Amino acid sequence: MTLTDCQIFMTVSQLGTFAAAAEQMHLTPSAISHAVSGMESECGFLLFTRTKSGVTMTAAAESLLPSIRQMLNSSELLSQSIAQVNGMHKGVLRLGVFNSACVTWVPQLVPPFQKQFPGIDVQLYQGSYADIVDWLKGGTVELGFLSNSSARDLDFEPLYDDPLVCIAPADYQPHRPGCVRAEELQGRAFVSQQSDVDADIQSYFKKNDLHVNSRCYIVDDQSMIAMVSCGQGLAIMPELMFRRGTDHSGCQVLRLEPAAKRSIGLACLSRGGLSPAAKQFVASAQEYATTLK
Repeated sequence: MTLTDCQIFMTVSQLGTFAAAAEQMHLTPSAISHAVSGMESECGFLLFTRTKSGVTMTAAAESLLPSIRQMLNSSELLSQSIAQVNGMHKGVLRLGVFNSACVTWVPQLVPPFQKQFPGIDVQLYQGSYADIVDWLKGGTVELGFLSNSSARDLDFEPLYDDPLVCIAPADYQPHRPGCVRAEELQGRAFVSQQSDVDADIQSYFKKNDLHVNSRCYIVDDQSMIAMVSCGQGLAIMPELMFRRGTDHSGCQVLRLEPAAKRSIGLACLSRGGLSPAAKQFVASAQEYATTLK
């Protein structure tokens, strides 16, 4: 397969129709169809199942996806390196973000970065910790915001230690004003996040042998605040959400005892293999993190 073939393959797999792929790549649908047929002849098996509503990858095509992503990422890295030698900054940076990073970090980081490097196209992929780990390992994204507890065997650059806090309905009365001890949470109604969304909170439960009565399983932070406000239970959340002005009317924010934190950072497969665009973004994130301390 040529590099163009790989680009067509990836675009068709992402968009699901030859027509949409043709529009994005500024080609004709027949050119896309002809290219796919040529790839299938070269491989000796079908890559896409055709239906009236579009196309889907075959199992055989899915097995090729990691290698094709690797080839495209290598080509992107080469293009960026050549541009850097010529004194230019251009290319594509694919970034994985979890919900609270999307709310608190991305608005502060990405617009200034794009202004400084207008030739770099920043593409964002929002998901859970588990999603971001999979995207990094599969080559969908080059960098991903993660906590240190979820980065595991990935190369991790810590940026900020974010304390965890307890949020409670306005009428909740803790034993001591302004804080709540872990044993006070035992058996209480709780608004929880799924384990692949926030492993740090699950770790706090485990470390303090807490068994809570979860009524709601929420993915995003704003929904958690809304559920706590209407009396569905207590919750544990990152403090940074509230330091950046997140509306929490109807809730009170309490310190946790014993204290707990998560370390937020940027993860990748290997720092040495990062593209120039990704290295510039890491440097920008490190500089921004110093303003939070």
